[in-house]
Amino acid sequence: MAGPENEIAAGTGGRGHLRVSHADREQVIGTLKAAFVQGRLVKDEFDLRVGQALAPRTYAELAALTADLPTGLHFGMSRAPRPVRDAARLMCAGAVLTLAALVTVLVTLGGVRSAAAHDLTGGQWPTVMLTQTGFWLASAPIGAGVWLWLAWANGRGYHWARPAFVAFFCALTIVPFFGLGRDALPYTWADVIAATVLWLVALVVMVLIFSETASPYYQRRAATRAATPAKGTGR
Repeated sequence: MAGPENEIAAGTGGRGHLRVSHADREQVIGTLKAAFVQGRLVKDEFDLRVGQALAPRTYAELAALTADLPTGLHFGMSRAPRPVRDAARLMCAGAVLTLAALVTVLVTLGGVRSAAAHDLTGGQWPTVMLTQTGFWLASAPIGAGVWLWLAWANGRGYHWARPAFVAFFCALTIVPFFGLGRDALPYTWADVIAATVLWLVALVVMVLIFSETASPYYQRRAATRAATPAKGTGR
């Protein structure tokens, strides 16, 4: 099937002298963006052609802007690929699991106190609650917010979203080990399972957002924003 840009080129024979609509220009600009991402146009030439496409032009003039490009190029940015969408859903699930882990900590505090009874006196427990347990309880809502923020950013395809999630994944990997220190409270099995499930969700997200299918989406979004300041055509 012929793409929109092919329809414009095909119509030049009978209506080449007619002026194009805004939608026609946007279709051609999408083709130019796709060519730029694939390396068929350098940045200066891309900016020049986009500027020419924005001016009121006839079908014949507009078709000339893509006449030297392969047919079928399309810069579809309306929807993220499935791996990115799945990753965003898992990040939202990660936010829910983080809050669930908070509930798990609250429920298992009795077991933690019993396990630590031989190391703590009655007067030391409130201090431990404030310094150690309190820290984890306060950080859980923040962690849930970070999960949701990264879900939004990756779903939008921001180029910095993947490195940000890598940093978050490293934190999820490293921070629990601080709880294994000599002065830390003992874990219950419920706490360990909750932390493991959360880490596995983050691992799957890493695989999805760095998959071969997902990577071009982030690259295309970055290319669109790179063109936006110069010509104001991106979103």
